[in-house]
Amino acid sequence: MHRRARRRARRLARLETAESSLPISFAIVGVQKAATTTLFRMLSAHPDVEGGPDKEMRFFVQDHDWSDPPYETYRRPVVHGGRIAGDATPAYLFWPSAMRRMRDYEPEMRLLAVFRDPIERSFSQWAMERTRHPHFPDLPEAIAAYADEPLPPEDAGTPTPGDLQHALFARSLYGGQLERALALFPEPQWRMFEFRAFLQDPHRHLDIATDLLAIPRFTDYPDETQRMATPDSNEGPPPSVTDVERLVQRYADDLALFEGLSHVDTSGWPTRQALDGTLSVSDLHQRLCDRLGLRA
Repeated sequence: MHRRARRRARRLARLETAESSLPISFAIVGVQKAATTTLFRMLSAHPDVEGGPDKEMRFFVQDHDWSDPPYETYRRPVVHGGRIAGDATPAYLFWPSAMRRMRDYEPEMRLLAVFRDPIERSFSQWAMERTRHPHFPDLPEAIAAYADEPLPPEDAGTPTPGDLQHALFARSLYGGQLERALALFPEPQWRMFEFRAFLQDPHRHLDIATDLLAIPRFTDYPDETQRMATPDSNEGPPPSVTDVERLVQRYADDLALFEGLSHVDTSGWPTRQALDGTLSVSDLHQRLCDRLGLRA
């Protein structure tokens, strides 16, 4: 049984025997490879928050009878005396039917998201997929195959593992994703963080999160525990400078849309700097290859 399935089975078993449980009232909905695990683990250390080993509950990207969803399973058992419970599934923001299903479940859901430079995020996902699946394409081949993948259509059903795995670059189209999500959940229900800013000052961001969730701020902040960092030694050929230029231009319009919708400060993002001309594409290319440990 897959590790994720084992965690879900344990949660459901605990749910059946628990004296009490809590419905999910907040969700970290994105984005993958942007410290969502760190944010969830730190929030779960709050005495009022019930966490759990299965951070990604994935309820809204699973096959259920959506005419009569099993909401009784979308809960966490009360183990530590918490008052609220959350989910952290980065695929939700990317997959439009997931956000619609969530709105049907709870229109007042409180939402958190962390965003990272789009090319850095995509390359980090590639490295993760390569670690998990050694036969996953080399990075230049992945760019050739997947760079122009669009966002999934509004009427897309439940995603397959391949739908998410091959969306290396589409998952970094934050503007289009956020535009659709804000049509379902108004901005006051959201808090949006920038990846590096969160890691540099997690306590300030935790204060923002707990304020949104209407629970007291931490008196003793938990230790920051980064997990699943991007591997810095990867096999295979590096992308070309032309590959990186292609991706920079791929994100130009969507990044502008995202900036207008989110008000997240992207001035430190290499993709934004390359678009503005303050960072050359060749320097960006070298930086990305160095980070992944890819050598020509």
